[in-house]
Amino acid sequence: MKIKNLIFICLLLLLASCSSFIIAYFYLKNEKTPLINDLSHQKKIEKPLPLLQYSFKNLSQKEFVIKQGLQIEKILSEDAKTGTYVLLFKYESQGRNISGALNVKIDKETKVSAKQPVIIMLRGYAPIENYYSGLGTKNAATVFAENDYITLAPDFLGFGESDAEPSDTWEARFIKTVNVIDLIKTIQIFPEIDLSQLENFPIKKIAIDPNKIGIWGHSNGGQIAISVLEVINSNLPTTLWAPVLAPFPYSVLYFSDEYEDEGKETRKYLSLFEEDYDVFDFSISKHLDQLNGPIQIQHGTNDDSALVSWTEEFLAKVDLENERRATDSSVESKKPSIEIDFYKYSGANHNLQPNWNEAVQKDLNFFKKYLFD
Repeated sequence: MKIKNLIFICLLLLLASCSSFIIAYFYLKNEKTPLINDLSHQKKIEKPLPLLQYSFKNLSQKEFVIKQGLQIEKILSEDAKTGTYVLLFKYESQGRNISGALNVKIDKETKVSAKQPVIIMLRGYAPIENYYSGLGTKNAATVFAENDYITLAPDFLGFGESDAEPSDTWEARFIKTVNVIDLIKTIQIFPEIDLSQLENFPIKKIAIDPNKIGIWGHSNGGQIAISVLEVINSNLPTTLWAPVLAPFPYSVLYFSDEYEDEGKETRKYLSLFEEDYDVFDFSISKHLDQLNGPIQIQHGTNDDSALVSWTEEFLAKVDLENERRATDSSVESKKPSIEIDFYKYSGANHNLQPNWNEAVQKDLNFFKKYLFD
C-alpha cells in the first residue's frame, strides 16, 4: 500500500511539473517583455571626454563670445629716442584673464593715432622663473613697433599677471589655441583701445585696423599659430621662426627626454590619453585641408630645439595637400594652394643667430606686402 501511495505522489508531482512548464512556455511565447532583462537593450553609459572640445573639428564649430576689449593696465617701459612704449594689457578668454605686452610707437607731435596694423606675437617655451611680459618676443616686437605696427604678445595662462592655467596638462596645452583666437576676435570686435587711465600719456586711445592682422610665432608658438589658422580657416599673413611643426604627440615626446625621469611619466600620461582620444583630432598635420596662406617660415640648420627636418616634412605634406586641391574637381571644395615661402639658414640656431637681422628684415618685407600695401 505504501508503495502505491508513493507512486501516486510521484505521478502527481510529475504532472504538476509538466503543467508548470506548459504554462510558462505559452506565457513567455506571448509576452512581449522578456522575463530576464536583455543587456543589449540597456543604454550604454559613455565615459565623459572633456578634451574633445579642443579637437580641431569642434573648435572650428565653436562660437567665440567676446564681451569687452583690451584693458590697459600700466606702462612697462618707454624709449624716448624712438617714441615706442611697452604697455601691459589684459583680455578675457574663456572666463580667465590673460596679460601680455603691447608695443606701440606714438607720434608725440601730432598726438593722433590712425588705424594701425597689428601683429600678434606667440612665443615658445619659457621657464616660469624670472618670466616677464614680452619674454621671447620683445626684440622682434621692438623692430615691428618702430616700423609702425602695434604688437600684442600674450603671456598665456599661468604667466605674467594672467590667471592660473587649467590643472589638466593636456587642457593647459590645447587651450592656448583658444586663447589666441579669443585675442584675435577681441581686437576685431573692439579695435579701439582706451588709454585715458594712463597719466601723462601722449594720446587717449589707439586704434587697430581689424582688417590688417598678422601673426608671428617662434618655436612652439609656431605650432599654435598653425593650429589657429586651421581652426578659424583664415588667411591671416603669418611668419614663423624655427617652428615646432612635428605631428602631435611626437612634438611632445621629443622633448620629454630632457626631464629627470627621461620622459617616463610623459609616456605613461600619453598612453592614458590615447586610450580615450584619437591623437589625429589634435594634430596640425591632419587638418591641412583647413590651412591657408600666406605663410613665411624661417629655420636654421643648427637648431637642436626644433629640428629643421620637421619643417621640411611638414612642407612635403603641404605639397601633397596642394596637389589634392589642384586635382579636386568639386567646385564647392575648391581652394587655392597654400602659399608658403621657406628660408633655410645654414648654421643658424633656434633663435636664427647669426641671421637674426636678415630674418627680421624678411618679416618686415612680408608684413609690408600684406598689411600695408
